[in-house]
Amino acid sequence: MKKRALVYIFVILTLLGAGLFLFRTLNPDPALPAESGFREWLWETRQFDLVVQVLLVFGGAMGIAAILPFEGADE
Repeated sequence: MKKRALVYIFVILTLLGAGLFLFRTLNPDPALPAESGFREWLWETRQFDLVVQVLLVFGGAMGIAAILPFEGADE
């Protein structure tokens, strides 16, 4: 790709991200609880997401560990 096309794509994605951020800031989700009950809401409604995220991070760490050589491998 040409440099100019990459700049256009970057500008478009930046503007879309800024628009999404402003939309979420000005129109908060009514289902989101108040700040005091956030911890309970997170663990009660998003348990599966949190478990999957932890497993993905752990899997990534194990993948990196698998491709790195052992400490005594060069002897």
